[in-house]
Amino acid sequence: MRRPRTRRLFVISDLHVGGEPPCMMSHPDRLAAFIRSIAEPGADEAVELVIAGDFVDYLALAVPGGAASPWTPRPAEAVAKLDVVMKDRSFGDVFDALAAHVAQRHRLTILLGNHDLELALPQVQEALLRRLGATPHDVLFVLDGRAYRVGGALIEHGNRYDDANQNDLTHLRAIASALSRGEEPKDELEISAGSLLVHRVVNPLKKHYPFIDLLKPEGELLVLLLLVLEPAVIRSVLPQIGRVLDAQRRARRNVDGRPPGTTANVGAHDEDEDKELAAVFGDAYPLLRNPPTQVGMADWVPLLFDRPVADSIKVLLDQGTSIPKARLQRIRTAMRRMLVNDHTFKRDLDNPEDALLGAAKRMLTSDVEVVVMGHTHLAREVHVGAGRTYINTGTWADLVRVPDDALAEGKDAELASFLTKLCKNEARTQVFTFADITLGEDGRVHEARLRDYP
Repeated sequence: MRRPRTRRLFVISDLHVGGEPPCMMSHPDRLAAFIRSIAEPGADEAVELVIAGDFVDYLALAVPGGAASPWTPRPAEAVAKLDVVMKDRSFGDVFDALAAHVAQRHRLTILLGNHDLELALPQVQEALLRRLGATPHDVLFVLDGRAYRVGGALIEHGNRYDDANQNDLTHLRAIASALSRGEEPKDELEISAGSLLVHRVVNPLKKHYPFIDLLKPEGELLVLLLLVLEPAVIRSVLPQIGRVLDAQRRARRNVDGRPPGTTANVGAHDEDEDKELAAVFGDAYPLLRNPPTQVGMADWVPLLFDRPVADSIKVLLDQGTSIPKARLQRIRTAMRRMLVNDHTFKRDLDNPEDALLGAAKRMLTSDVEVVVMGHTHLAREVHVGAGRTYINTGTWADLVRVPDDALAEGKDAELASFLTKLCKNEARTQVFTFADITLGEDGRVHEARLRDYP
């Protein structure tokens, strides 16, 4: 059989398959349709699907009959979580489509993200392969921190350049090594600050504020917004949350995408205070920025939100009570700050504060013609000259687009109406994107584009 002349890569990331409703991905049917649509290549094309991290949303998955956790070290529990997703009526079609893809002898490559560390466990990989009707020779797992290199293309998830969401690969490799031999692992995984924030703050509030995990960035501004939504609850653990955010502030300073470890001494004190946030949020703002050093994670009691407390925005909206102007102004200020540099839908933006773009520019050399990442949920196609391109594949999870009227001064009714829609889970949008890369026989990139799936 003649070898195909070209190799075509379809790269997607941040799928966030699974989780308790409301899930981050509300249209798995579109993902399944996309996977099936790439299965008919041209006569001279070899097709490969690359899932570049955050495939299964383990951070949102609970053990059957149990609770969610930021990391699932026991293989049986990790497999049980995956089984729930694979057998789910909504998400099962995605795995059927992947099985069909593999059955047609197309390539499938899966990279590790920061939401799906459990995919590194041998037992989880075996369970996934069984569901796909595949062997280890049919699916390539890249789970040890390496970038995936295919000719002139370099592909990775991107959380390597985000201090708050870096993977503890040293211990993860040791754990997987022990499990592959049937040994009891002696190493413990260090859970990232971002995963702890999602598990302990964001996930418990999703029941009442289903949009929370869709807002980016998951940092200081999101916590300030939560402080307005649930003041009695969040204020009680504000110093502990502040400790978690220290790592995230360091990440924002890593604007040129330096490798891990080079920003360890950059702290919050190096950043200018936001005077508007300080004026609107009072003493909570400095407490969040400079928490007491003696407050440790061990002191943080897990949050339980069985019902919103009396002063929560959720209760006010459900009762039809007007939200006080001062609180609306705090919400407006926090959201406006989250969106003042929001370029979610500006794909060609060469943003000097984008750490992933900075890393891509550093790696784009004569041997690397295109760098593809995910992680941020922000779809990008940035041409940096000399035929070199950075692509961020965006996300197949839902997005929140805040209308301009809701953020305008004096538009309290519009903001309250938008908040009501958010809490009712009625303000989501979807933009399905993927990287489409064609390589020649010599491995050089013929074309690299960010494309929309209708």
